[in-house]
Amino acid sequence: MGLGSAVPSTYFPDLSPCDFDLIPKMKEPLRGIQFRNVLEILQAVDRSIRTINTTGAAKGILQLPHCWQQVEHNAGDNIEGQ
Repeated sequence: MGLGSAVPSTYFPDLSPCDFDLIPKMKEPLRGIQFRNVLEILQAVDRSIRTINTTGAAKGILQLPHCWQQVEHNAGDNIEGQ
């Protein structure tokens, strides 16, 4: 029995939903910017997070607790589209 080639998975159970949704949205406006010091980085990240919060870009993450409650209520049955 040969091992063959493994297809890389796009599912990483050890990463939180924030890693897939919020972190990329936070990093996008910071791309290509060269910061002179750590304070500039912290200020830029703070602005980026504030923008995400005010524009509603975090809406998907905020809905997760409701989705998890539905899964728990339905004993893990598929609830897609509800």
